[in-house]
Amino acid sequence: MTSLSLAMILSGCLGSNEPQESSNDMKSEERVEVERAKQQPKNQSTTITKRAPKRNLNAIAIEPHEVDGIEVALLRVKRSSDKTLTIYWSYTNRSDEDKLLEENAWRDEDTYLVSGTYLIDSVNQKKHPVVRARSHNKPPVASKSSESKIVLKPGETYNVWAKFPAPPLDVDRVSIYIPRIPPIEDIQIGS
Repeated sequence: MTSLSLAMILSGCLGSNEPQESSNDMKSEERVEVERAKQQPKNQSTTITKRAPKRNLNAIAIEPHEVDGIEVALLRVKRSSDKTLTIYWSYTNRSDEDKLLEENAWRDEDTYLVSGTYLIDSVNQKKHPVVRARSHNKPPVASKSSESKIVLKPGETYNVWAKFPAPPLDVDRVSIYIPRIPPIEDIQIGS
């Protein structure tokens, strides 16, 4: 075989046994699609750097909430001069989407976020519910909001506080039960 014959075979000039389709053989719709595909720019990948919201470094304890992506931080447990304990905590959305924390948050000046919370004095085996203003039917002595439902945006924090009857002075630790999170146990009472 001569070098010319070899070159023709390699370049495809001699053809193959299968028919070749030329642009003239394509239907006009197919040609339009091919032309559009050639004109569109190729997708370029973009690197997105996402930073998680900073954790509260002053938190006494942090627990996951039943709502995926919500984190509850216990911030402070303080004995007050009016024979109460004031407990401060927060809800933070650690996800990248809006999260519904509570649907009917503040109906009748009460909220499950607060009214369902209690603490246990394990020394005296006593449960302490949220203090209510002068009667059990009155709203809790706690943080208030005018919002009917609480939706946290990504990285957003919602702060809450409530007052509880203080255990005797010889009790220096309590366990705190906040609805929809695991118990936070044996927490030192601050002053």
